[in-house]
Amino acid sequence: MPDIVATISGEASNSYVTLAEAEGYFAGRLHASAWETALTADKEKALVTACRTIESCRLRVNRRVLADLLSPVVATQALTFPRCRDVDARGAYIIPEPVRLAQFEEALGLLAFGAEQQRRGALQAGGVQQFSVDGLSETFSDKARTASPLTSSQARQLLAPFIERTGMIATSNNPLGEFTPGSG
Repeated sequence: MPDIVATISGEASNSYVTLAEAEGYFAGRLHASAWETALTADKEKALVTACRTIESCRLRVNRRVLADLLSPVVATQALTFPRCRDVDARGAYIIPEPVRLAQFEEALGLLAFGAEQQRRGALQAGGVQQFSVDGLSETFSDKARTASPLTSSQARQLLAPFIERTGMIATSNNPLGEFTPGSG
């Protein structure tokens, strides 16, 4: 696993947060035993995997138009954030706090429930709708198959304002797209 690279707008960045920032966050968080008992290498893997999972969501970003408020600060940056609108009071580019918190929470979720979530995902992908083990049963809804890739419900809540909700995909010869009657 590569080292954590949390350079804002970096071409090689693979994380929005550093290990030290995560340690500080979890030092003050209740029910963080999965983080506290994990090996340092596993914590780093969890942070990088959490960032990768966040990046796999349909984040609100405009990579086609530079200098748009939703476009990345630098066209070559590896990660979605910061976008041109993500600035602090001094005008410096920042990673939005909900994105940082979501990465912490997703990393914790991966350490605590990651293997179980992978098993559930494999069952759902295989078409299993219900299963029972040792007297416990679980039923998956059709909605579960298209649910967020995030393990942590807290991460999903934190990222909700940053995720696209539209589902229409249209193609056009016009580079800016077009709307025609009946296509919506």
